[in-house]
Amino acid sequence: MFLQRFSKFHALIGILLASVSSLLSQSVSLPTTHEVYDFLKRVEARGILKNYRDATKPLSRKDIAGHLLSLEGLRGELTNVERDTYEYLKSEFSYELGSLGGDPEPTDLRWHLLSLDLNQGIMNLDLNGQLRWDGPKGQTVRYRGQGVRFYGYAFKNVGFQFNFIDYRETGPGRNAGKLNTPDPGIVLTSGKENAIEYNTTEAQLSFQTGSFQFSLEKMHNVWGYGERGNVILSRKAPSYPQVKMRVPLSTWMDFVYVLADLNSNVIDSARSYMAYSSAITPFFRRVNRQKYLAAHVVEFTVIDGLDFSLGESVIYSDKGIQLMYLIPVMLFKSGEHYNRDTDNIQWFGSLDVNLIPKFNLNLSVLIDELTTDDLLRPTSARNQLGYTAGIHTYDLGLENLELIAEYTRLNPWVYSHKYPAATFTNNGYDLGHWIGQNADNLYLEARYLPIRPLRVGTFYERYRKGGLDDIAYQYRLPSKQFLYGPIRKESSMGFYGKYQFARDGFLDGMLRWTTVSDEAFPNLNANGAPEFSVRISYGIW
Repeated sequence: MFLQRFSKFHALIGILLASVSSLLSQSVSLPTTHEVYDFLKRVEARGILKNYRDATKPLSRKDIAGHLLSLEGLRGELTNVERDTYEYLKSEFSYELGSLGGDPEPTDLRWHLLSLDLNQGIMNLDLNGQLRWDGPKGQTVRYRGQGVRFYGYAFKNVGFQFNFIDYRETGPGRNAGKLNTPDPGIVLTSGKENAIEYNTTEAQLSFQTGSFQFSLEKMHNVWGYGERGNVILSRKAPSYPQVKMRVPLSTWMDFVYVLADLNSNVIDSARSYMAYSSAITPFFRRVNRQKYLAAHVVEFTVIDGLDFSLGESVIYSDKGIQLMYLIPVMLFKSGEHYNRDTDNIQWFGSLDVNLIPKFNLNLSVLIDELTTDDLLRPTSARNQLGYTAGIHTYDLGLENLELIAEYTRLNPWVYSHKYPAATFTNNGYDLGHWIGQNADNLYLEARYLPIRPLRVGTFYERYRKGGLDDIAYQYRLPSKQFLYGPIRKESSMGFYGKYQFARDGFLDGMLRWTTVSDEAFPNLNANGAPEFSVRISYGIW
């Protein structure tokens, strides 16, 4: 099979580049939190959807519409809830489905606050916002967020989108550093005695020529698999500006390249200075060291139901954009050697298995440093790697019931580096899994969908976090053992529900009990007091 595929490789490339249609040459990425991703993963695991690869999200709205279109003749294989969800999503992507169907003037069937016809395209604008209350008694945090978002297409091959939300948190239990939580990291705009303020902005301008999708964007990348986080690239760090190229090399292989501008949070003392613009108060002009991420990944379908990805990334700093890492097909490890090992290389891969109907098995691995000769000798090897392994079942014993089990482990020093400006971070947050180095997490969940707009479930989570010693120990032998102290242990269990009362409108509720044992900060220990969370939101998935 592989020989046949490779023998057709050049022919496929020629066909793909030649078959350029003005109706199909516009691209807008869909946020990774949108509900359609869960639906497509579900029908893939049940053996209904074929040729779906999602190890490098976000995907474009038109790529997703193409997968929905492939289900059109298979509605009889869907459950009632899946069929209702499918019809609902078809209206969500009606414009893209019309384009794929050859409609020269496709229409958007769903309601938007404002819809405008553009030159060979359309623009849709909506408001978004949320109100949320959560925390144990006496430590309640109140969240308020409001903003605007729009997206659209124009000029045959241009796509664009913008999403802005301004947040304010008040209350004694607020977590300004977003520590020990999968909640995305933030950059404060204001911090007062009892409140913090920040905003999130994502934007994209894309251009498509042939099968090549190019974009200049500020967005999250979610690479790899995981219900509670991703060890490769995740939503934990604030989103970052980047240039991205995505190209389907064939019907069974995709290639993605990213060059991102990160915030090192490391001061450049040579370029920072005191600005004596005032005779009363001197002002300090802080300039941080430059920091960049380059990454590329190839994802391919080995056989129906078995997808594999392999990629490489590099963090480099202090020397501006390197031409070496602007070459999408360059071996970055070789580039690191060329730069005399001053950069920080990561290897990663993922495996998505849907060979048994109703079962999804997934594995994501990130290798920060690996000594293969001493792999099984923990006292003489420095193996800084992390992984997530999970199983997700669908409709076992009860229609529309999902069961999830997932384990994540990150060895000591994963994401770290001896040069602070070369760590695998952005704005002080790990680019990968939120648990960080020297930690593990076990997550179990049972989820039930009685009707399309309602999801209820129960969960259990055990999180352990070890210490972080001086960076010199990362490069010494023997290596520190996994979960060396001081140790923080958390275990929580609870129930949740989520109801979609209107298109893009959600009401969430959760009740959980958490116990905490923290050797470094005993004052943070908790004995399992009940915590609640209630959220009403619009336009925030």
